[in-house]
Formats: sequence, structure tokens, C-alpha cells
Amino acid sequence: MRTEQEYKVALQNNRILHTKIKILNFRFQTVEEIEGIVLDGATFSNNSTSNIRRTCNLTLLPSDNKRYSIEANSNIWIDKYVKIYIGVEDQETKEVVYTNMGVYLIDNPSSVYSAVDNTLTINGVDLMSRLTGDRNGYLVNLEGVGYKVPKGSSIKGAMIAILKEFHFDKWVIEDPVSIQGNVTATPYTPNEILISVGGTAYQLLEQLADINSNYQMYFDVNGVFRYEMIPSGKNEPVRVDDKLWDKVVISLNTNIDYSSVKNYIEVYGKTNDKGDTPYGLAYDDNPESPFCINGTCGVISQVFTGGEYDNIQASVDAPTDAPFNKYSERKHMPEWYEFDSLAQQRADYELYIRCRLQDKITINCVPVYWLDTNWLVEITVPNSGTQLYLIKSIDTTLGESGTQTISLMRYYPFYPFY
Repeated sequence: MRTEQEYKVALQNNRILHTKIKILNFRFQTVEEIEGIVLDGATFSNNSTSNIRRTCNLTLLPSDNKRYSIEANSNIWIDKYVKIYIGVEDQETKEVVYTNMGVYLIDNPSSVYSAVDNTLTINGVDLMSRLTGDRNGYLVNLEGVGYKVPKGSSIKGAMIAILKEFHFDKWVIEDPVSIQGNVTATPYTPNEILISVGGTAYQLLEQLADINSNYQMYFDVNGVFRYEMIPSGKNEPVRVDDKLWDKVVISLNTNIDYSSVKNYIEVYGKTNDKGDTPYGLAYDDNPESPFCINGTCGVISQVFTGGEYDNIQASVDAPTDAPFNKYSERKHMPEWYEFDSLAQQRADYELYIRCRLQDKITINCVPVYWLDTNWLVEITVPNSGTQLYLIKSIDTTLGESGTQTISLMRYYPFYPFY
């Protein structure tokens, strides 16, 4: 959440920027602090559709060489985090108002410091990279049989066990719940999950997260692991309105990628030994949709099967005469069908990506450093009036002519996935 001071300096016409980097050990304790000038061209990226959400690239000229005492040993960067702050000087008080831009691992620990020009170059990736194999993250099993999460295990419990094994102690993990009585989210693993020897903690976490397609996992701006429902915008506060946009927006483009639009989705999971195949069907029948003309929506279909969709498996307890999970029947599924209805949940989510996510705008603006993805914002769009949108990605460039590119998708309150 931004502070009132952060909001105030974002409205300034002129900005004097400052940078501060805290070097943290893996217990998040500050072991060094560096201030300096970031050279033009530094970038920060925040993408809500990626599990590795935040990345950055910057070159810093430290302002106090005497305090900076660890540049000679590149190994110091291997077991450290960097927490990066961008500051804007308040024109009235001259106070520097800092915004946290994220906690990162350095992706280039052997080439951070340049003794020739006394600069630091940091390619940063968020903490998920500690679990992917880029910086360890490999599952070690002395028995050589891989890692197994049994069917019926708690997703939350399994995630916590993995994080503890890799010495993370900061997390916020929700138990998945049903929403609106139509879409079932399960807090348990519907089938056994097996990661072979040589696999990574990330692969295991990803399979656990993918059980409920309407949930996301990521590390937030403070380095806290989170597993939670993807915000829909429903019953959420509007965090930004035209009071800010009027001051910072340079240009706004409406962009619907019609080649990617699909409004009739079928999902087939993995067929079990008894021949049962989980099935989900979702389609766009919202009369407010931009893809409907005179109340009629043209059918542009896509079928998803195999690959990652094989993670959707029929319950081994399903009777042999189990019905397909047709869209019209999903309100009447028997109790045993809880796990198989994940195919329906995935169909709804694929529709969300390929239909609603394509109804979007792109803003180019003066950087507002405290904005975050999945925030609900209000903005006036030419020829469309004032609308609500969800921020999906933010790309920021620092420098004298630095700008910010923000991708937003329109919020639809009647969308059936939510």
C-alpha cells in the first residue's frame, strides 16, 4: 500500500530521484546499505501472470565509497538478497520519499562490481529463483526415489513443508475455498504428485498451485511467499482514479488482440483406468462483452488437452457410470465429483485468459513507483467513458526520460468465473 507522501510526490511535475539498496542475508537482516545514483536505462518489471513476478536491471554509482566495503569479493552476492528503493524528493520539504521496488536475488553475482568505473550492475530476479534451480532449489532425496505428495494431502501443508526445507519462514498461504457455489476449489491434492530425482522445489510448488487455476503463487514486494485467490476486482477498493492519471498519463491505447480471442472453451483432463475423463466447458454469454453483437456472441472455440491438463485427473472413487461434467450439470454434481470439477474451473479460467484478458488497454505514463499488479483502478477511456480495470503488468524505465508502461484488463462484475 502506498503512503500519502508517496501519492503526493507522484503528482509533482518535476522529480529528483534517489536510490537506496539494502543488502540482506537470507534471514532478511540488513548487513549493508548503499546509496547512489542509478544510471539512465534501469528497468523494473512486474508481471502478474508469471510466478517469477519481479525482475530488474540497473547500474548504480555508489555515493559513498568509504562505506561500500564489499565490492572486491563477488562471492558476497551469492548468499544475499538486495532490497531496492526508489526515492522522490518532496519539493516542499526536501525529504526523500522512498518506495520499495522489491526484494531480489542477483542473477549475475560474479560480475556485479566494476573496479574500472566503480559501478554496481544488478540483474535481479525475485525470490522464486531460489526454488527453480537457478540458485539451488533442487530436491535432495538420499533414497533416490523422487518426491511424492500423497493424494488427499493439504496443499497448504505441503507448500509450507517445501518452504521450510529451503529455509523460508515468511509466507501467507490460503486454503482454497469454493466461490459462488458454482466453481469448486479444493484444499487437497486430488491425486498423487511425484517429482523425479533431480526435480526442483519450484516444480513441486507449481503442481500444487496448478490444482486450483483461480489461485496464484508468487513472492510479494517484501519477499513474502503468497498463495491466494487471483483478485477479480469484486468487492475490492478502487486504488487509483483520474486525479492521478490526469497528472501522469502520456498516452492511452485500446488494444484488443482479436487473433487471441476465444470465447468457447473445452478442457479435457487425463482419462483414468476406468475410462473417466474430467471435462469442462465455458463460454462467453455476457451481453456486455465487446465480443457480442446485437446480443449474439459468435463461437470461436478452442480445446485444451494433454500436457499440463493431464494434471486434472478423475477421482479414483468415481463410479463407472459417472456423467461428463457438462456446463449445465455442474450445479448438480454428486459429492464425489469435487476433484473432477477442477476441469470446469480450468475451463472458466482459460476463458478468462482468452476472452476477458484480451479486452485491455495500455497506458504510457510518468512512472508511479508504488503501483502494483492486480490492483483495481478507475480510468476514463476516450469514447468509452469511465471504466474499472485491473493492472496486469507494469514495466518501468528510470532516467531523465524514463516512462512506465502499464497493461490493464477491463473488470467485468458479471463474469461467471468470479
